[in-house]
Amino acid sequence: MKLTLRVPAGYDLVSSVHSWIFPDVQPVPEMTWKQGVGRVFTFGDESAGVLVSQPRPGAILKVLAESASLSRAQIRNKIRWVLGLKVNVSDALAAMQDDPIISDIAPSVAGIRPYVANSLFEGLIKSIIQQQVSYRAANVLTKRLVLELACAHELDDRKLYPFPTSSQLFNSGEESLRTLGLGYKASYIAKIASLDVSEEVDLEGLLGCSHEEIMDTLTSIRGVGEWTVQTLMIAGLGDFTVFPYGDLGIQNLLGNLYQHGTRMTRNEVIEKSRSWGDTGPMVLYLLMCADVLGLVGTSGMPKTHKRLAEVRTLSKE
Repeated sequence: MKLTLRVPAGYDLVSSVHSWIFPDVQPVPEMTWKQGVGRVFTFGDESAGVLVSQPRPGAILKVLAESASLSRAQIRNKIRWVLGLKVNVSDALAAMQDDPIISDIAPSVAGIRPYVANSLFEGLIKSIIQQQVSYRAANVLTKRLVLELACAHELDDRKLYPFPTSSQLFNSGEESLRTLGLGYKASYIAKIASLDVSEEVDLEGLLGCSHEEIMDTLTSIRGVGEWTVQTLMIAGLGDFTVFPYGDLGIQNLLGNLYQHGTRMTRNEVIEKSRSWGDTGPMVLYLLMCADVLGLVGTSGMPKTHKRLAEVRTLSKE
């Protein structure tokens, strides 16, 4: 099935995806190339490989899906959700432009929209993997998990991958997960998979629940704390009313930008976020995207737009 999708003005598909998926560490399960991204998505009980391409930033997206049983509306809704096409970042960009320290970064991330997980289960497992490691290291671990457990699909001569299901993770077992380098997190992941398989916890049923309800439900699970839930709220639910302010990555980044390299404390990050008003969490998200894309130097000084072209060049052809 082929279809198209209109996008916000200036939307940059590849840069938005590469804000959280490194071009040289794939599949996670996403695979990217010079003008697009592909993976296997879930649609209820069905899964289908999907390719999304964009010839240039701002252009209409071209979508190719392998399943004829899915409706165009189902595919469009999934793509819009995962790519964050309905998210408004204008207030966050305006706040960045009004801040002399980060005003030069704003134009470089104007085409970025939040990329979220295919499902809440996937988002939670990825958030667990991200605990206490760099984002690149988390991508490496996720790649190992995908290659070990997921079955690839073929679409338009491209190999596409799904994220492992809870059943696959459960059947794999804790010890097998440890061999992939997950360490103590293997027990957390195995437990979450078990809870999902047994339906003791209905993760997808948390969609639409309040932040407090989600926090109460998930922090009752061993290995899931405040940071993990706050990360999940962003990466799995696209909720930018919260942010993991205690994240060392954002503390170091803001320290480089505003405090001559001295890491900010959690409270200082909260205070800085509040200085941007209600859009503070989105500003923090865009700054982290800029950092992953290599648009902020180690000194905290913004780099030029040239880096975006370099990132696209690194993409798989």
